[in-house]
Amino acid sequence: MKKLFTFSPRKIGLTISVIAIALTFSAFVSGDTDNTQRFKDAALNLDKTYHTLTDEFDYWPECGIRVTGSHLASLISLPELEKMLPYPLYVSGPHRNGQWDLDNKDEFGHYNPKAIEYLAGLAKTVVSDRHFVKMSEPLVLKYLYRQMHIMMVIHDALYTDFSKETRELVFNSSLESKGESYEAYNGFNLNQLRLEDGTYVYGNIDYRFLHFWARRWADGTIDQFYQGLSTVFKAYYPEYEYTNEAYWIPDEEMMEEEWYGDGELDTYVVIDGSELRLRLEPSTSADTFKWGDGSNRHPKVGERFLYLGEEGDFYQIDFHGHALWVSKKFTHLEN
Repeated sequence: MKKLFTFSPRKIGLTISVIAIALTFSAFVSGDTDNTQRFKDAALNLDKTYHTLTDEFDYWPECGIRVTGSHLASLISLPELEKMLPYPLYVSGPHRNGQWDLDNKDEFGHYNPKAIEYLAGLAKTVVSDRHFVKMSEPLVLKYLYRQMHIMMVIHDALYTDFSKETRELVFNSSLESKGESYEAYNGFNLNQLRLEDGTYVYGNIDYRFLHFWARRWADGTIDQFYQGLSTVFKAYYPEYEYTNEAYWIPDEEMMEEEWYGDGELDTYVVIDGSELRLRLEPSTSADTFKWGDGSNRHPKVGERFLYLGEEGDFYQIDFHGHALWVSKKFTHLEN
């Protein structure tokens, strides 16, 4: 079976990454201010970041958006960011007192459209400097390119291939499920999108990208975010142009052996036991996967996770983008 490309995602930390990407590139706005130099230094240090989240396994740079955001946050903090902007970054939400609240299940940050529009304008000025684009290209390709590409494809597919009514159903489905559902949303199946290198836009991280766009649709900043993102992305990939034919896999092709090998279905690990511990290694003495407050994270009885392998008495699963281990004693396999 052909191996599907996946990131190593985690919940809803998309926010940090997109803002940090925009600010990183705004480093090169013309002018000689301290802020410009600060961002310039940050942009050229993407390879010297460090992990700022204590509750997240570090997969940098082959990681999901939350870990990406964690590393970018080491280049510029939320308090720094808020001081540099001429407008408040948020109009409402849980991010307060200079701290991002990334685990909040009840509310999310509603961005200030003026602040995002300002950042998009900075991004446009930045990437108009072709010398900077050439100089920074190796870092962008290694650390940010693929995340931006997938975000572009998801947005463009929704706005090109679906009606306004269907697109709003997709966004509402994401908001209602709080990004926790990985099924097709009203006919929008991320498993049918692929990038130009042939790898799938597939995996939990991609539904988090979709969830990010749904939230930006809800807070009224989707156009401003897309303006900034597309400006930066197309500076490094000027030939990019979304078409259904290039990025959408037809139903009949999805069923061919070219994509599914011998037709064998994916294998899933089904959770049978309550309060089951998720471990970082296949051992009862290994550390467990925890929430930010130090409490253990537990999958629900009946949940299914993609089977990644096994060792001894443990199965390895894709738990929302994390490769974790669960006991065989309290689980079983299904195709």
